[in-house]
Amino acid sequence: MKQTLCIANQKGGVGKTTTSVHLAVGLARKGEKVLLIDLDAQSNASSVFSESSSKNGKDSFLLFSEKVPIRELITPTRISGLSLLPASSKLSQIDVLLSGKMDGFFILKEALETVANDFDWVVIDCPPSLSLITMNAFVAATGLIVPLQISKFSLDGIEAILEAKNHTVKRFNPGLKILGALLTLFQQRTTMSQTVVPMIEEHLRLFESKIPPSVAVEEAHLLNQSLYEYQPKNKTTKAYQQFTDEVYSFGG
Repeated sequence: MKQTLCIANQKGGVGKTTTSVHLAVGLARKGEKVLLIDLDAQSNASSVFSESSSKNGKDSFLLFSEKVPIRELITPTRISGLSLLPASSKLSQIDVLLSGKMDGFFILKEALETVANDFDWVVIDCPPSLSLITMNAFVAATGLIVPLQISKFSLDGIEAILEAKNHTVKRFNPGLKILGALLTLFQQRTTMSQTVVPMIEEHLRLFESKIPPSVAVEEAHLLNQSLYEYQPKNKTTKAYQQFTDEVYSFGG
């Protein structure tokens, strides 16, 4: 396995799921074997692949609640080379179920070790919180990617992300590295962008790629499609392709 990538931000609405989906699809389009893991109880990443979403209750909840082997829960998608571990609304119960358990932080890491030879990349879509389930992703990951929007609230959240990452490195996963922050819904010429970008760069490396806003994103989600399928020539699609190329350069 080349990289296990955690896409995380405790703030919702920053393009975290859209980034996870399009990074996973983009890597698969390069001929890589990719596993997309949906750990968000809202199941938005899973819904893009409705043909592969949870059937017969087989989803990521069972991995944490009953330690069902991950191989039994993974399903192929319509995208060649891309597999999915779908989410469940029951994931919201995980913090209560695992609270106080000695191995609570290591369940995902140990599960992924059993399929390490099956995939080149793992992309983990985390819930919008720094919960126990997000910490499982941090412990399992080699790289952390932080989607951000240009706002004061994004700046406020960076400190919490860095603190959680540093705590994970110190206690559980010394190999975890922040690959960078990805700016989403980005409009370069605004005064806010020109002011906030340098402030973000004081804390996090920024990917060269910037994801512009586009109504096509919501339209594609409504149709349960990726942008590559819905509008392959859209500016946002091309931006995600450029972002995937950047991430791909970290592999190997």
